[in-house]
Amino acid sequence: MSAAPGPGRDPIEFIETFAGLWRCLMALSDEAYADEKLFSAQARFLRYIGQHRGISQVELARAMDMAPTLTGRLLRTLIQRGLVKRARSDEDRREYLLGLGASGQRMRRKVEQARGRFAARVVGVLDARDLQDFDRIARKLFAAFGERPLPPSCKET
Repeated sequence: MSAAPGPGRDPIEFIETFAGLWRCLMALSDEAYADEKLFSAQARFLRYIGQHRGISQVELARAMDMAPTLTGRLLRTLIQRGLVKRARSDEDRREYLLGLGASGQRMRRKVEQARGRFAARVVGVLDARDLQDFDRIARKLFAAFGERPLPPSCKET
């Protein structure tokens, strides 16, 4: 670990600011999908299921880093709305496989558009130097604590 923080560098304040930013971004994300009556987690489900047709409900929970019971509850609404189709696996009858029907595909396209607007809104307030600084800091934090692969924008080229 590095040396103790220098003067004026309160680590608790940093974490509180970071947490506040996270809450702000999550609220903006939920707002982006509100017109479609989706939570941001459900929008992520639609995107992921659309990219991984035939994924099991357990695999989805693992990919989303979410408890299987919470995944099931959030999926239930998507299934009831006819956006996600769920069928028993032929190989393992205990397992459910997920896919998107026609309405799910249409909703996925709307979700992708809303995600693009959300990303543009967030990045739009930053200049090139801000983005470089953010990538540098993110790389440092991922290298120190991250267990997940770095997003493409954070990888060294």
